[in-house]
Amino acid sequence: MKYPIERKVSAVHIRSKGGLITARARIQRIACSSHSHETGINRRLRRWLGRELPLLKGEISASAARCEADRYRKHFDSFAHACLLIFHGLSGNQSLRQSYTAFPACPGLAQYSGLAKSEDPEGIGVSFSQFAESNTTRSAAFLAGIVPSLIARVRQEGKLPQGSLPPHLHIVDSTFLRLSLLLAPWLPSNNKADVPGMRIQLQYAPALDLPEHVIINDTRTSDQKGLDQILLDDPTRLAEMSGQTLVTDLGYYSHRRFRRLLAAGVHLVTRLHPQARVHVEEWLPVQQSLPTFPSGRIAVISDQRVRVGPSDNRVCGLRLVTAQVEPLPKAARRGAQPVLYRVLTDRFDLTAPEVVQIYLWRWRIELFLRWLKCYVHLSRLLGYSRNAVELSVWLAIVVHLLTVLATLSLGLSRRSPALLRQMVWVLAHVKPAGDEDHPTQAYQFPLWGPDPPDP
Repeated sequence: MKYPIERKVSAVHIRSKGGLITARARIQRIACSSHSHETGINRRLRRWLGRELPLLKGEISASAARCEADRYRKHFDSFAHACLLIFHGLSGNQSLRQSYTAFPACPGLAQYSGLAKSEDPEGIGVSFSQFAESNTTRSAAFLAGIVPSLIARVRQEGKLPQGSLPPHLHIVDSTFLRLSLLLAPWLPSNNKADVPGMRIQLQYAPALDLPEHVIINDTRTSDQKGLDQILLDDPTRLAEMSGQTLVTDLGYYSHRRFRRLLAAGVHLVTRLHPQARVHVEEWLPVQQSLPTFPSGRIAVISDQRVRVGPSDNRVCGLRLVTAQVEPLPKAARRGAQPVLYRVLTDRFDLTAPEVVQIYLWRWRIELFLRWLKCYVHLSRLLGYSRNAVELSVWLAIVVHLLTVLATLSLGLSRRSPALLRQMVWVLAHVKPAGDEDHPTQAYQFPLWGPDPPDP
């Protein structure tokens, strides 16, 4: 699907000690011409936003009340702050100041958030310094508190029509945000070899494109300890994962943790550690991929029933599948070579190629993390205090979940960068209806014309 995009560049004057500095704030992905109205956005996306804004307002208010985010703040409340942050996350501007300057281009959203100024349509009712300072002083929990409700709505909408990914598949992995100790002196620094930064641990469901659980730690928390926090130390979550399949990489390899997962009924798929002790109990018949199998590039070498680990830390009743996987055609053209995988699992009900394919699907979380960093701009932090860094992470998760909800509402096969731009277009065309008696209906979408034809 192609989306009409127009870009407008405006000059912004900023006063500083050095005199008058002229910066160019690129107001991207906001169409303001009548032509954009004619070719407008799909009506379902506008209606989805009409339902979503009141829901977000109620959820943010409840979350702010739980963590007292609005205590002693009568002017710039949490919902106004969240509107500015979500606009910043969707617009993809390189700096907060650019998003702050571009926000008045969405007059309906500015009025609905309570930031509009009737005497100055070019400005909003909060200074940039207040906005930037709030990212440090207002608890990031006010935005993190709406993530469970967004996740519940994604689950309620159902599976994305993007292929044959099994709904029981869950992936655990982490990503790293590198920070400077000069800008973030609160970070731990144990030795010169320690790279300062924050580690983000995620449990991801690729069938729903859903980050189910997110925790934020510094470098003192390893991947294995992160798995404890995400799943193993939470009896409720561990019970909910019974019968599901968890895919992990070598960073989470731990025989003790594997036994706890298997005891809770959680299926496991991981790579065999190169230094692990393996005792072969039985050689199983080798099964090759069927011609109809999606990944015919998997060539199974061996299939074994094994137990791994020393006598005092052993895991029994596992299956070890060894296979050679050919690179994808695009990677092969760049010179990529076949890779030998030794995959460890307790899934004896699957064929050997299916076991390897499940592990190959672990790459989906890498693509998701790339999406967060490259398109949702997770790496463009809102500040360098611990609260601002955590708020940056939760903003990226919220923007992603809103994009997934919009994708489901439109019936698209997957989310895309173009959809992010289109959502900003919709925000720019929210107009107040002036109905004070019905605050949840105090906005409308102009020019309700027919839907544009599908390409």
